[in-house]
Amino acid sequence: MRSNAASRFMFPLALLIACPLWADQGGAGEQPAPALSPTAAAYRNQCDTNLDRFQQDFRQLESIEAPYNAGRVLAPLNAFELRLGDALNQSSLYESVHPDADVRDVARDCTAAFNNLATRLSLSRPVYEAVEAVNVAGEPADTRRYHFVTLRNFRLAGVDKNDETREKIRALNEEITRLGQLFDRNILEDVRYIEVDTEELVGLPEDFIANRPVQENGKIRLSTRYTDTIPVYTYARSDEVRRRLRQADRSRAHPENREILEQLLARRHELARLLGFDNFADYITADKMIGSADNARAFIRRIHKLAAPAAEKDVERLLAELRKTRAKADTVQRWQAMYLEEQIRKSQYQVDAAELRQYFSYAKVRDGIFGLVTDLFDVTIKPWHTETWHPSVESYEMYRDGELIARFHMDMHPRQGKYQHAAAFTTRTGIAGEQLPVSTLVCNFAGGSDPDTPMEFSEVRTFLHEFGHLLHALFGGHQRWAALSGIATEWDFVEAPSQMLEEWMYDRETLQTFAINDQGEPIPGELVAKINEARHLGEGLTVSIQMYYAAMSLEFHRLPPEQFDLLDKMLELEAEYSPLPHQEDTYFYANLGHLNGYSALYYTYMWSKVIALDMFSEFEKEGLRSTELATRFRDRVLAPGGTRPASELVHDFLGRPYNFEAFAKRLKGEL
Repeated sequence: MRSNAASRFMFPLALLIACPLWADQGGAGEQPAPALSPTAAAYRNQCDTNLDRFQQDFRQLESIEAPYNAGRVLAPLNAFELRLGDALNQSSLYESVHPDADVRDVARDCTAAFNNLATRLSLSRPVYEAVEAVNVAGEPADTRRYHFVTLRNFRLAGVDKNDETREKIRALNEEITRLGQLFDRNILEDVRYIEVDTEELVGLPEDFIANRPVQENGKIRLSTRYTDTIPVYTYARSDEVRRRLRQADRSRAHPENREILEQLLARRHELARLLGFDNFADYITADKMIGSADNARAFIRRIHKLAAPAAEKDVERLLAELRKTRAKADTVQRWQAMYLEEQIRKSQYQVDAAELRQYFSYAKVRDGIFGLVTDLFDVTIKPWHTETWHPSVESYEMYRDGELIARFHMDMHPRQGKYQHAAAFTTRTGIAGEQLPVSTLVCNFAGGSDPDTPMEFSEVRTFLHEFGHLLHALFGGHQRWAALSGIATEWDFVEAPSQMLEEWMYDRETLQTFAINDQGEPIPGELVAKINEARHLGEGLTVSIQMYYAAMSLEFHRLPPEQFDLLDKMLELEAEYSPLPHQEDTYFYANLGHLNGYSALYYTYMWSKVIALDMFSEFEKEGLRSTELATRFRDRVLAPGGTRPASELVHDFLGRPYNFEAFAKRLKGEL
């Protein structure tokens, strides 16, 4: 998931949402949009024109006179939020994926300008007072929900403060936006490399080696992109190559981002104090399911304690494997863990990730996921012939009962200047009867030049995860109110649907529909059974390390910034939560992009995981191919968007409140 939260906007902020970008949209009331590949000058002109219009519209919003009712106040506010949100997230998308560096630079300026206007809206006393005066007692439930969410966001933004304080809040939000953009840009643009001899690549798949040409100096370059790091960490026998590559990867954007992050944390802390909170962590969790920083801290500690026994066993197994080649080893290093896990899977479970790759070409995985979604959710996916920002981008339309309900793009392969991780971008906010939802999946898998390029099994999981976000945005993107459309539930729930969809990658029936090698042979059922036997290897260790990330995210925003040093606090938390030692000369705080986008909210991944496994337990009872249950999930969890609190959506699906039972059993190896 990808966030663009600099301040509390009136429109949804859980995912990048936006942009009436695409021509030939079709659908009721939809308007043609600008080209997807403008020059930098044309795009700047477009942004300036939009900004002028938005400022005029904003002045009109502030001039609304009594009587204050839903039609006179909420409707024009909704229209403004939709247009501004779409423009903001067009620029946010361009920042992350556009191949033209000049366009990306313009997009950063546009994003800042639109963010600043969103901040002005959130602090507008005239608009707030008009909304507050609206009586929604007789309005439909979704209107009442929109009214409640809007007032809550206004108040959390600081609209009730005096003029001087609101001006300070506005200035701080602008500075937070600027610093966050710098932080992200440094990570995006800092791709590092190491050079190795050919013989140092022993253990890596032949196709991986063949696709990396020898340079004039006789060396092979390995990058810090996922397409290199995951295979190297998994297969390379050379401990030194793995160490060097991870050292380069975890040092990206250092030292530049140290000072930027220090400033960002200081500005956020100052903002929270102005708004009446003890710290930014309390502020940003106030409207989430978890409710407060103390609750988040207690949750992190609870999960850490729950995972500790499993993590200890995982480390013992890894150390035993390491001692097969290093008899006197007493510690497993971070760059060794994935490789050692792979050796255990091969020797003890007869699961060889290198051999698994033959069943997972990019094209087959893509088509298999489409097939799974088609079968479960009663939709049809067809190619969408439309302009895109790069030739490798694929575009599709989604139909249900013959009716076009959504569109999406897939930008799935790495290139220079592109966002380096995996994310789902809500690209156009769907509004019932007005415009269809459009989302964009952004990943960095091999296969750009050859769709038959094999994928790692872990990449299949990532694909499914991000596609879960995509489905949430598309199925939920048919509301009347922009702030409730798409992925508009509480932020600490949005990962749950995507994490639940990951579970299908372990289902034999599902895998055998698309996991097929070049000889036309589906993955053997016996191999799928072995994959499932091995799937919990390292899970306790993974959860513990995730809690380290969550603790760092939370504590950086909970503590007064002048009271700690970034590196010292990171090392302290790593020692407390991670079962593996710190790798010297690495600076993860400088390249953990979530520290900008998620701020204190990294805990949401594990919070959502608890809910995801509880929801998935229903499929385990009724069958993973149960279309009846999938329809219930689609209609009760995904389709409502943000029209109801997440806890109610889950209760409606489960018939009870969610609990920790399924998650605890998973950690104990009982599932």
